[in-house]
Amino acid sequence: MKFNYWRILLLGFGFMGVTLLWGIYNAYVPIFLQAGRPDFSSTAGVSGFGLSAVWTGFIMTFDNIAALFILPWIGAFSDRIWTKFGRRKPFIMGGAPLAFIGFVAIPLFIGKSLIFFMGSIFLTLLAMDLFRTPVVSFMGDITPSPKRSQANGMINLMGGIGGVLAFAVGGLLFKVSVGAPFYFGGIAMLAGCGVLLVFIKEPKPDEANTPEEKPALLNSLKHIIRDHDKSAIFLLGAIFFWFLGYGALEVFFTSFAVNRLGVDSGEATFLLAYFSLAIIVFSPLSGWIGSKVGRKRTISIGIIGFAALLAIGFFMETVLAAKIILLLCGISWSFILVNSLPMALDMAPVGHIGVYTGLYYLASQLSNIVGPILSGKIIDIFNNDYRTAFLYGTVTLIIALLFMIPVKRGEAV
Repeated sequence: MKFNYWRILLLGFGFMGVTLLWGIYNAYVPIFLQAGRPDFSSTAGVSGFGLSAVWTGFIMTFDNIAALFILPWIGAFSDRIWTKFGRRKPFIMGGAPLAFIGFVAIPLFIGKSLIFFMGSIFLTLLAMDLFRTPVVSFMGDITPSPKRSQANGMINLMGGIGGVLAFAVGGLLFKVSVGAPFYFGGIAMLAGCGVLLVFIKEPKPDEANTPEEKPALLNSLKHIIRDHDKSAIFLLGAIFFWFLGYGALEVFFTSFAVNRLGVDSGEATFLLAYFSLAIIVFSPLSGWIGSKVGRKRTISIGIIGFAALLAIGFFMETVLAAKIILLLCGISWSFILVNSLPMALDMAPVGHIGVYTGLYYLASQLSNIVGPILSGKIIDIFNNDYRTAFLYGTVTLIIALLFMIPVKRGEAV
């Protein structure tokens, strides 16, 4: 299998579209759910449903609850099939159009019908879950082990571009209309997936390595539990905890910015573009560093940096400070994100790329279920002081670092 930068770049368009859509979803849906509550800032610029932070956190876990059950099974199933369209492509062809319909419908029901609002969300989430794992599994299918950190760096660069577009362009479009960011995100996701479907050819089963046994989620979990050095178990634990830290920033930063920094929803979302901009710039470098000094070491440096920055973030009071901290957080996060999936894939038995991609998502989605509810509850306990989410994130990242210490496998082979 030869490494092809152009092919990875084309794959990145699919990842960019997906990331752009999730960026808009995570930035605006928490505000829509909370706006209208007496103690929620009127600068939000929209009439919402007036829900508490803890209820908002719970609703923001719905995609992760669905993903917990869907993503690992879809990954394993896509390992076992082959159609005239390929192994991964049928899921993308079916899920992307449905996700578009659900996503663009979300703003139509803001402040009107919570039932229809939630119905649009459910359609979006379920449809996205049909093709998230196959899109990510593509990278492992077309990339040899020694190049997976670099490939993931390029893909996350494209994802970072999607994040910048979501926050910068989405923030500007919000000033035009509440629905404009969602229409933009839906179209961009469809276009990115279209590039992937048209221009990337999947390797046929006889061109790829043949698995020693039939890929299955439960069998893989048994192998991980019985593994002599428990590296996969510790890695999955680390993934769980560092996504708790990331989720503290992702879900409640816009609420923090609206209530603490006094900016409107569009500007709060625009600030997150600094985080994604850093990922764009540093993802390729993070992949190169991971290939040179080791993935585990690079990830550990990222965890320490991210934890320290979130602790500092507890004290920030100005928009300028937020921009600087978000830039540095993006650099630290790129060290973690770029090298973690390749570590998981290089622990996988031959022919189990989809299964181990699913296990990666199993850990991250379980974290994203627990995280918003837990951080939302902590915010409620401290009288809706959104700064407490930063300290919570610091603690979870320190725990992630402790889980990384015993990991012995996952470097390039």
